[in-house]
Amino acid sequence: MKKQSLHYHASPDLPKLPSYKTEWDLSVYYKNEKDPKIDRDIEATIASYKAFAKKWRNKKFTTDSKVLKAALTEYEALAGDPNVSRPSRYFELRSCLNANDSAADKALALIRKRLRPASDEILFFTLELGKIPKATQKAFLTDPKLAHFKYFLEQVFRGAAHDLTEAEEKIVRLKGQAVGMWQQLTDKLLSTTEIEWKGKKMALPEAIDSIDSQKSTDKPKLWKIIVDKLETFGIVAEHEFNALITDVRTEDELRKFETPYSGTAIAYQHDDKSIKSFVDTVTKKGFGLSKKFYELKAAYHDVEKIHYSQKYDSIGTAKSVSFDEAITVCRDVFYKVNPIYGQAFDEILVKGQIDVYPKKGKTGGAFMYAQTGHPLKVMLNQVDTMKSLETIAHEMGHAIHSVRSALNTPLYDGHTILTAETASTLFENLVFDALYEVADDKTKLILLHDKITGDIATVQRQIAFFNCELEIHNTIHEKGAMTHAELKDCMHRHLKSYLGKAVEVTPDDGNMYIYLGHLRAGFYVYTYAFGHLLSSVMAAKFEANNDFRSEIDTFLTSGQSASAVDIYKRIGFDITTPDIFTEALKDQERDITTFKKLLKKQQKV
Repeated sequence: MKKQSLHYHASPDLPKLPSYKTEWDLSVYYKNEKDPKIDRDIEATIASYKAFAKKWRNKKFTTDSKVLKAALTEYEALAGDPNVSRPSRYFELRSCLNANDSAADKALALIRKRLRPASDEILFFTLELGKIPKATQKAFLTDPKLAHFKYFLEQVFRGAAHDLTEAEEKIVRLKGQAVGMWQQLTDKLLSTTEIEWKGKKMALPEAIDSIDSQKSTDKPKLWKIIVDKLETFGIVAEHEFNALITDVRTEDELRKFETPYSGTAIAYQHDDKSIKSFVDTVTKKGFGLSKKFYELKAAYHDVEKIHYSQKYDSIGTAKSVSFDEAITVCRDVFYKVNPIYGQAFDEILVKGQIDVYPKKGKTGGAFMYAQTGHPLKVMLNQVDTMKSLETIAHEMGHAIHSVRSALNTPLYDGHTILTAETASTLFENLVFDALYEVADDKTKLILLHDKITGDIATVQRQIAFFNCELEIHNTIHEKGAMTHAELKDCMHRHLKSYLGKAVEVTPDDGNMYIYLGHLRAGFYVYTYAFGHLLSSVMAAKFEANNDFRSEIDTFLTSGQSASAVDIYKRIGFDITTPDIFTEALKDQERDITTFKKLLKKQQKV
């Protein structure tokens, strides 16, 4: 089937984009792995850590607010020193571009080995803060001299209940390096594996990413090749999951976490109760909506079941969206929301901070990587589809969030993942709205269909993954281990739970657990659904009244200066109850109803 171009007409006021680059230039860090500046930066970092430890380890800094302020000020300066992270960042980015870069892998291992003892030197600092008596904690949190550090201290005090001794924390860090190598293993195997498709070799991650760009009749064939290839890694994945989760649950017990996701709740500035409430809401109310939609889709195609690989098939002519077209749409939207965002988008492009196209050895998927004092980096694997357009909007939403968050000082210039995924999916929603607004009824039907499939992939699918991950954690913890067959079956069942009877999900489809890196990321997956539902409400408020752009910027510039609850509260959102998520699911239900009406209208024509 011949693909049609998008033919998007941008605003005449959209500034002209200068020439831009499509590959990272890592020479802004170092010339190569032999650059002597690498060693100088590492030695400077070690010296900085040792100097801080020497000054504060045996000094009473937790009893007087003036002394504590001085210590915290120096701690923040150390946290904001880009020289500390430059060597590791350089080699991490090299590894992302080429999984076969053995020089980068070796250098990273050696850097971590050299920096670990120095990093351990300052571990005492936050542990000592956590030992401050409750009464003194309260006094410090209301002391004007410590106003800037109030939220940082709140987070330290909250996590202190789960701190181990300094010696134990050092052991956890040490073994964490080995665990990290396990996490890289499957990704490296997949990134360096090829399949044969239509007489040509194709990297496995590229094959997975390109499924949606294939002809519908070809998708089941390519998917069969992919899942069969994944099956060959089953034993590796089995041992990887058992090792990783046994390690995590052992540490959870030491820290006295109540649930497998308690550590995630603390890290994301959330809480166990709210996470469970949110997941239950989507499972109970959202899964029914996704099943309803796929029943409509199957009826439209006049089939009893849709093949799993065809679940995202559009109902119109597939659109080919080149990278130039995609960035035109995104730039137009970003400029309209706030010219500052558009200007930041352009700067990132022109400076070559986006690596655009797939190649052998390159990490699959997409991400945005920001660190204090460094130019942010965005990785894409552009394949000229509508999905690639959505991915650009998503990752550049992360990028703009990081740019605006960087207005804060080093302790607060990041952001909890809960706000990060709202920012990214907000711009996805706004790009959709821009396309939908100017479309005719036929195109609206196609766009709405594709939006709903994307929403389901981001909300219901991710919560199905959360439920799968939770079952894997609990099963391995209770029974000691899971076989590849059991892991595969677990994924198979949870895929069926949100897709329903109208989508054909076979046991072999369960092999996809092997390449889902986020299943190894400690319940990270729920943040996609969380962020997407909140961003849909945010986008609706902006479309209803563009003055809401002020609240959007308040949200983006808050960084990590407050808890997620308080940041959302600043823009009028209460995330402590299921109400706002129920509201967002009602929006999805209305979209499905509108889709059904447009479908009937088209069928009458």
